[in-house]
Amino acid sequence: MKNKINVLVAPNSFKECADSVELVKLFEISFDKILKSNIKPYVDFIYKPISDGGDGFLEVCKYHFGLEKLHFEISNPHNNEKFLCPVGYWEEKKLLFIESAEVLGFKKIPEEFRNPMVLSSKGMGELLLQILDGCENGLIDIEKILIGIGGTGTNDLGLGMMEVFGLELYDKENNKLEVIPKNFELAQKIVVPEIQLPFKIETIIDVQNPLLGNKGAIKAFARQKGAKEEDIIHLEKGFQNILKELELDNEFISKLSGAGGGLAAGFKIFFNAEEMYATDFIKNNLNINSESSIYNLVITGEGKFDFQSQMNKGSMIIANEFTKKNIPVFIVCGEANVNLPDDENIRVIELAEYFDTTEESIKNIDLGIEIACKQIIKFITKLIE
Repeated sequence: MKNKINVLVAPNSFKECADSVELVKLFEISFDKILKSNIKPYVDFIYKPISDGGDGFLEVCKYHFGLEKLHFEISNPHNNEKFLCPVGYWEEKKLLFIESAEVLGFKKIPEEFRNPMVLSSKGMGELLLQILDGCENGLIDIEKILIGIGGTGTNDLGLGMMEVFGLELYDKENNKLEVIPKNFELAQKIVVPEIQLPFKIETIIDVQNPLLGNKGAIKAFARQKGAKEEDIIHLEKGFQNILKELELDNEFISKLSGAGGGLAAGFKIFFNAEEMYATDFIKNNLNINSESSIYNLVITGEGKFDFQSQMNKGSMIIANEFTKKNIPVFIVCGEANVNLPDDENIRVIELAEYFDTTEESIKNIDLGIEIACKQIIKFITKLIE
């Protein structure tokens, strides 16, 4: 007699490849195609795309909450060209959802412009200002904005965002400075605007790391955003100088998040934003645990599974949550470069092994997911027998 099993499919997005909503559809197509007809009646798949606040956050929230999409015209991070940025509106709950990667992410910054020393988060400020206008004019009614922090290409502590509201930097000779990170070391005076927003802001933080230091926003993440080694030194000193000029005490600074190139810290400093770690968002808001007692197998994954994943990014949150219940977990990823804990319940499938180049694996993500499903089905077959 065969056992009936339940399989949770809860991937995180594959950055610059496919968001998690697209991925669950690929998994569904592949399982439906490959699973033999005599096995299908014994397997129930529960599809729950997840987001830790980074790429795909908006699509995941739309999938789970049925949001209406609104669009606002804002500047991109590298010049003054405008684009239409989507946000999600939950009218009944008076909530608005913003994905920082849709505002400031790599997908908005061509590779030749990926230099965090000169990039600005001004687009986020423009977006907030237009949302504020919409509230004041009665076009939208919101009580809270939830902002997914992650996947950003900027590293400016949110100062570019605040420039839109009136923040100004001056050097020692009282010359006004452009509000970009290469000038942060030179700042000797900061004019900070007083802002009263009619709604609360809550940030969803994708990684648990400090703002400063070896595991902080700059030393751990700025290289992947295009920073050179000498830039790392200047960015760190620039952040330290800005924090000193803002006259923030060491205890407050020590609690600031390094997520989003310091964007999460900027929201905390200037808007006193509430913070929610991705672990709580995934477990509670996305209801990932609602049927945990009946899951026999869990499938998760993300584009690159590395040291950042172990800072409690999406796939690691899922793996930790279910392996502690002794439930087997498959982590499907584009590339893997991390030493996993010795746990027999964790199995990693690295799609790059099946393609000649990273570009090829990204281009053929549908084939990659199908290859992964073929391996997982062997395990599923053993579970039901």
